[in-house]
Amino acid sequence: METNQIDHTSKEQVIKFLEANSRDVMPYVKEYRGDRKIRKLQVGYRENYQNNLKTIEAERLVINLQKKIVETAASFLLAEPVSITANDPDNENGQRILQAIKKNRLNNKLLEFAKVVMSETMAVFIFSEVGPDKDIKARMYNSDNGKYTPEYDVYGDLVAFYWEFVIDEVSHLWIFTDEYIHKYSGPGSSDLKYLGSDTHDFGVIPVVFHEQPQPEWYDTKELIDRVEMLISKLAGSNNYFAFPILKLKGSTIKNKEGKDEGLIDISDDGKSILLGIAEKNGQIVEAEAEFLQRDTGVESIKLEMDYLKEFIFNISQTPDLSFDNVKGIGTISGRALELMLQDAINKAKSKQGQYRTVIERIISVVKNGLDIDEDNLEFDIEFNLSIPRDIAEEIKALVDASGGYPVNSQETLISRSPYTKDAKTEIEQIQKENAQRSSRSLILEDE
Repeated sequence: METNQIDHTSKEQVIKFLEANSRDVMPYVKEYRGDRKIRKLQVGYRENYQNNLKTIEAERLVINLQKKIVETAASFLLAEPVSITANDPDNENGQRILQAIKKNRLNNKLLEFAKVVMSETMAVFIFSEVGPDKDIKARMYNSDNGKYTPEYDVYGDLVAFYWEFVIDEVSHLWIFTDEYIHKYSGPGSSDLKYLGSDTHDFGVIPVVFHEQPQPEWYDTKELIDRVEMLISKLAGSNNYFAFPILKLKGSTIKNKEGKDEGLIDISDDGKSILLGIAEKNGQIVEAEAEFLQRDTGVESIKLEMDYLKEFIFNISQTPDLSFDNVKGIGTISGRALELMLQDAINKAKSKQGQYRTVIERIISVVKNGLDIDEDNLEFDIEFNLSIPRDIAEEIKALVDASGGYPVNSQETLISRSPYTKDAKTEIEQIQKENAQRSSRSLILEDE
C-alpha cells in the first residue's frame, strides 16, 4: 500500500502503519499444514453423532491437494536450478558476486522460497555482513519466523521493510531501510520501546522478498473442501455399512421412558437391528431374519469426484500425473509430453518474470554488500523448466536438420557420459585403443 514516509523512530507512527498495512497470512499457513477449520464447509467442522447410547466419531479426512498444487507449481519453475552467468566471465567482480551467491546456496534455496510464497503468499531473504572480512550471509524466513510488512512511498518504491518476531516471549520489531536497522522491543506488540538503530553497509535495503495476493490453490479451495467432505462421508458410510446388517423381527425393549424401541447392536465385525413386534389382526407375524443391503449412490459420488478433480487440476494448472493416468499411455514423443504438461509449463513461464526480478534483486543486494560499483556488470538469468526430455528425439531432429552430419564433437559426447571422470584422459585412452586395433588389423591382413 502506498504511504507517505513514516518516521521510523516514532512508535505511534510505526504502530499506526502496521495496524493499517499488516497482513494476516496464518489462515493460509494453517490450511496448507492440514487445518480444516478455516471455512464452515470444511471437514474440520463435521460433528460426532450419537447412535443410541454410542458416540460415533465422524471421519475427517484431509487430502491436502493444496500441497500437491504448490509442490507441482514450484517444482516446474525452480526444481532445476536457474543458470546465472556474468556477461563478462573474466570479470573478477562478477565472479565475486556469483561466488557469494553460491556460498549462500541461494540458487538452491529459491525452490523452497517459491514454495513458501505459493503457500503463505510471502517469503523473505534477509542479508547481513559477518566477520572481519564482512562476508555476506543470507537467510530465508517464513511465517514461522514472524510477520513481514513492506512500506512503499507514493511512487510505489520500497522505502522500508518491517519484521515483527518474538523471542522468549519478548516482542521485537526491526525496520530495515537503505541506511539503518531501527529496533523496537517490549513485552508485547503494543508495549514496544524504541531501542535505537544500527547502520549497515549495503546502501540498499538488505531484504529481498516476494509476495502474491493469495496462495496457489485459492481459486479451487471450495472444490477441495467438497472432495474432502465427500471422501470423509464415504469413509463414515463404509465404517457403518462395511458389513451387512442383520434384521430381526420379534421383540422390543422398554427405554427409560417406558417406550418400546428397537436395538442396534454395533461392533467392529458387524451390526444387527432388533425390530419391534409386527402385528396383523391381533396376531404376531412370524419372526423373520434377513440381511439389509445398502442402496447407495456410489456411482454418482464417483462421477462428482471425477469432475471435481478435473476442475481442481485444470483451474490450478496442475497436471494430474497419477499412476492410473499414465500407466496406459505407452511411449510418447517429447512434443506430445510437452503438450500434456502445457498448462503447468505456461504457469511456470508466467511466473518467470516475477522470480527473475527476485534474482536480480538478490544480485543487487550482494553487489552493494561487496561494495562493487560497476554499471556495465550484468548477469544473464536462464530458467530451466523441470520437464522430462526425450534426448534421443532431440538429437535425431538436430542430425536431420544438419543433413545427417554429427552435431557434437567426440569430446563433447565423451564429456557428457556419466561414466567419464576426466574427458581428456578418456579421449587419449580411446585414441590409444583405436591405434592398437588398427595395428592388429594390419598384421592380420599381412598374414
